[in-house]
Formats: sequence, structure tokens, C-alpha cells
Amino acid sequence: MPKASTTYNYSQKRKNRCKKNTLLIYLFFVNIFLIISPFLIAQTNTGIKNPETVDTTTILNLINKGKQINETEPDKALPYFNEALQKSYATNYSKGIVLAITRISLWHFGNNNNATIDEASQGLKVYEKERMTDIEMKAELHLTLAEAYDEKGQKDSAAFYYYLLGNEIENKTITDPTLTINIFTKLTIFWINFNYDIATNEEYKQTLSRYVDKAKTAAGQMKDTADARSAVYFLQGAFFHGTKQFDSARYYYLTYYEKRKQLKKLSLPRTISILTNISDTYLQEGKPDKALEYINQVAKIGDIPEQNKFLVFYIAFNELQKAKALYQKKNYAGSIELTDKTIKKLKTTGEHLRDEVVEAYKIAAECYEALGNYKDALQYKNIYLSLHDSLNKKEKIDIIHGLEIRYRISEKDKELAQQQLTIAEVQNKVRSRNIWIASISLFIFFIATIFALWRRKNIHKQKLQQEKINNFQKEMEIARLNASITGEERERERMARDLHDGIGGLLAAAKMNFELLKKEDNPTKTQDLNDGIKLLEEASIELRKTAHNMMPDLLLQNGLPQAIRHFCKTIGKNSPTQLKFQQYGIEKRFEKNFELSLYRIIQELVHNIVKHAQATTALVQISFHENGNVDFTVEDNGKGLPDEAIKNSKGMGLKNIIERTRSMNGKADIYSQAENGTSINLSFENPPNPTNTL
Repeated sequence: MPKASTTYNYSQKRKNRCKKNTLLIYLFFVNIFLIISPFLIAQTNTGIKNPETVDTTTILNLINKGKQINETEPDKALPYFNEALQKSYATNYSKGIVLAITRISLWHFGNNNNATIDEASQGLKVYEKERMTDIEMKAELHLTLAEAYDEKGQKDSAAFYYYLLGNEIENKTITDPTLTINIFTKLTIFWINFNYDIATNEEYKQTLSRYVDKAKTAAGQMKDTADARSAVYFLQGAFFHGTKQFDSARYYYLTYYEKRKQLKKLSLPRTISILTNISDTYLQEGKPDKALEYINQVAKIGDIPEQNKFLVFYIAFNELQKAKALYQKKNYAGSIELTDKTIKKLKTTGEHLRDEVVEAYKIAAECYEALGNYKDALQYKNIYLSLHDSLNKKEKIDIIHGLEIRYRISEKDKELAQQQLTIAEVQNKVRSRNIWIASISLFIFFIATIFALWRRKNIHKQKLQQEKINNFQKEMEIARLNASITGEERERERMARDLHDGIGGLLAAAKMNFELLKKEDNPTKTQDLNDGIKLLEEASIELRKTAHNMMPDLLLQNGLPQAIRHFCKTIGKNSPTQLKFQQYGIEKRFEKNFELSLYRIIQELVHNIVKHAQATTALVQISFHENGNVDFTVEDNGKGLPDEAIKNSKGMGLKNIIERTRSMNGKADIYSQAENGTSINLSFENPPNPTNTL
């Protein structure tokens, strides 16, 4: 007891010391955090222009609402964009300002291209002023400006912004797959319209083919693969259209039309564009009847508001295609009537000379000539030649502008290089700051790791020490139990020897004396002597049985199975319970004390069945395994054990049996059910081998 008390005091002191060390280290980390937290907060706030709470969610929701209805209800969409812009300016939310301006500039596209250019240019100024780094936002503004300048006929300016877009994509600074596909589509269409002889120009052809491949790659990165593939189909159709591979062009146009229709993502402008493109492929092949099928589908769309110049142009272009189809069908009068009507519409849709207007005069001249009206044919022919010469001059001007574009691009590259240098300086400062933060974080992590390892080591030591104490206590308990069992067995052996040699000898001598007395002539006492001799003989037999049970010679000579079998047979003779014994496996001998302890356990279990179980049958089974293990099963069909006896391992010697089994490194499993008997299984792994003591 004093020793156990000393161990407890030592463990308690260690725990108190560990708690004290833990508290000191915790206070150390708190102090470090208090020292560096102002620095971290200051670094985190660097670059935040407006620390006030910005309701960015409301602004972004307004922009998204406007985008959703812009195609169907553009007049209702504009107020959403304007409100988002006002809130963004009020809260100094730079991203919201640029996004709102971008949507407003796109809202004006096709109807007021000058407004589109002004708004997009303003968005770029805000982007550069605020030193924003979202390249995809910048790319959307570049795309808007490129399309607006293209629509105004200013090819040089359009080409400049398309160049910037191409450069941004080539540098892989644009990662949004949807935006990437849209940019490649617009680039392809621009260069197809810029160079009508693209089918024979291998350089242009290879460039556009590369655009298509990169758009496919971007589509593979999109989560919605159906949406991605369908978006690329239009680009593929435009490529084959420009390279005069008309069957392939129509296949991809129609596939795009069907897929986008299924996804409910087919806008009205794109519907008209697809139908007019398909009809154009048939007209270029000289198949007016097939072309008219798609031309008439566009005609069924209905009236387009005059203020939507972009769609008005497509409708007028569709009518020009119809006039061309009538010309190919030799319906010259109908073609002339429709051409005159179309020319008037085309003049109202743009601010520059369009190739479509020039071609309209050519068709009209050829129709008049076919009808024999040479006067009007000459008039339209002269207009056509004059406009065609103007286009040729314009192409020459475009060449000159091409040189100007290169110069502007060079200047822009210098500006971009300067901006990149500025960005690099800022990044270096940020990198230095991040290095400091990372170093401090690494130091804290290092200290925390050391503390965790130290703490873990101490806990592990405590666990090992506790395990040693538990093992020592267990060993002491087993040693006490083994000593008790050994003493008990020795006492049994002594008592058996005394009974057999002492009292047994006296009983034998008494019997002999009675036998001598019997020989004397006294007939009246003969019966009494016989009865006394018989009682002495029975007492001698019972005494030998008792001595044998206390120290069974059969166990020492023939082994455990034979001893148990003999015991069951002997007990079963004088008991209402029928005892059965079974043996499985090849019999093995074990160490003397081990076998004797097992024999005592089986004796106690069988006696419990006979005395308390009220069973009619009982089974004792021993199983020898090839791996050296041995199992014992004792079961009966009696009344079963009470729940308290199983739970507390008390009553009918169960506690003694379980303790003996544990002391022998065995395992005891008890299963019992009321009125259905009891089953007890004892299993021993690697029992001790026999020694020379046997």
C-alpha cells in the first residue's frame, strides 16, 4: 500500500507539471500573436481603398437580372445596369463599375455604336486607373470595342482590339472557357469578312483553323459540356463557310441550331444569322430553291423595331439574298423590285459603305440587262462600278491603316510593358510582404510543431508508465493467484496422501481384525460382523475415490482427456444428469500445473451442473488445434444462469473459474439463456509445453 501511494503522488506531480508547462507555452503564443497581429492587419488592409462595407451582392444581382432579360426586354434591362453603376460609384466598388459599364456599352451595340465605344472606353479608363488585374473583364471591353468599330466600318481600330484579344488569349491570361470560345468565334468571323479570298489564302486558313482547335480545347474545360460543344459548332460552321466547304458548314450550322434550341439558349440575332448563313451557302452553290427555304424562315420572324439597326440589317440582308435567289431563278422583275426595297433598308443600317449594298446594285444591273432595259441596266452598272471603286480605294486605305495599326500596336506594347513593369514592382513589394508573413507563420508553425511533439512525447511517456504499472499490477495479481492455486494443490496432495496412507491403512487393519474375529465360533455375531466388514470396505472405497479426486493419478499417467473422461463417467453413474465427453484433434500433453488447473476447472463446472443446473444432459468437449491452441466447451440443457451471475461473474464458482482462466492466459466466454441451458467456452493460445517434471 505505501508503494502504491507513492506512485500516485508521483503521477499527480507529473500531471501538475505538464499543466503548468502547457499554460506557459499557451501564454507565449498569445504574446506572439498580440505582437504581430497589428502588422498582419496592416498588411491585409493594404490596397483596400474603401474599408466600408460594400453590398457587392446587390450590385452583382442587379447586373445579372439585367443580363437575363436583355435579349427579350432590353428597355427593362437598362435601368438595372444604371442602378448597379450608381451603387458601384457610391461605394467605390471598382469591379461593379467596370461590369455595369460593360453591360451598358453592349446594350447600345448595333443601335448606337458611338455610345458603345464611349462607354467601353470609359470602362477601360476605370480599369487602368484602379489598376485592376482581372484580365477577363478587360478582354470583354476589348471585344466590345472591336465589334463596335467593325460595325462602324473602321477595320483598323477593330483589328487593333482584335489583336489585343488574340494576344491575351495566346498568353493564356484568359481562363474563362465561355469567354474564350466567344472571342475565337468573333475573331474568326472578323478575319473571314476582312478577307473574302480566305479559301485560297493558306496563312489565313491555318490561323482560323488554329482558332477552332483552341476553342474546342476551351470547350473541354467547361462543366456544361453540352453547352460548350454547341457553342463551338457555330465557330466550325463559320470556318467551313469562309473556306467554301459548304456541306460541312451547313452541317455545323444546323447542329448548332438544334442543340442551342434544345438548351433554350438560341437568341433571335443568332437564329437570323444561322438561317441567312445557310441560305448564303446555297446561293454560292447556285441552288436558289434550297436557299429560299431558309430565306422564307427568316421572313416569318415578323417585324423588327426600326431602332434595332443590328437586326434590321440582318432582315434587309435576308431580303437581298431573296432577290439574288429570284435572279438565279430568272425572276428578274421580282428581283429588281425586292432589290430596290432592300437598298433603301441597307442604307439606314450603317454609317459606312457595305459590300452588301454594292452587290445589290450589281444584281439590279444584271436583272435590267436580262430584261433588255439597257438604260436602267447602265445606270445601275455605273453606280455599282463607282461604289466598287470606292471599296477598292477603301481596301488600299485599309492597307495604309494596317501600317498604322502596327505602329499603334508597337506603342501599345510599350505602354503594356511599362504597366507590366509597374505591376512587377507592386508584386515585388507584395512578395516581400508575403515572405515576412510566411516567415513569421513558419516560425509559429515550427514552434507549434515542437510543442505538439513535446506534448505528444510526454503523453506517450505517461501512457507507457501507466501501462507498466498496470502490467505490474496484473503480474502481481496473477502471481498471487498462481501461488494460491499452487498452495491449494499442494494441500490437496498432502490431504490425499494422508487419507490414503493414514486413514486408509487404519481402515484396512480394522477390516483384517474383523475378519479374524469372524473366524471364531460365535454364530449369533456372524451377521453383525459381516455388516461391519462391508461398511469398512465401502468406507475404504469412498476414501480412495476422495483421495483420487484430490490428486488424480490418471491425469499424471494418461493425460488430461483420459482423466476428464474417467471423471465424467464416475460422476454420471450416481447423477440424474447424463454426462457426455467428446475429444477432437490430436491429443497433446501440456505442463503439469497447466493440466491440473484445467482439470480442476472442469471438475468445478461439472459439479455446478450436477448440483444447480437441473439438467438432464451435459457435454464436456475438448478440441486440440494444429497451431497448438486448445479449447474446452462445457454445456448443459438446464435452467440457465441468472443475469446477475453472468454480469457480476459471481455465484456458482464463476468468478473463481474466470480468474483461473485469466491467470493461465486464457479467455472464458459464457452464454446462458433462461430454461435453455448454459454454454461455457474456455480457449487457450500457445499453452505451456510439458517439462521434465511430468
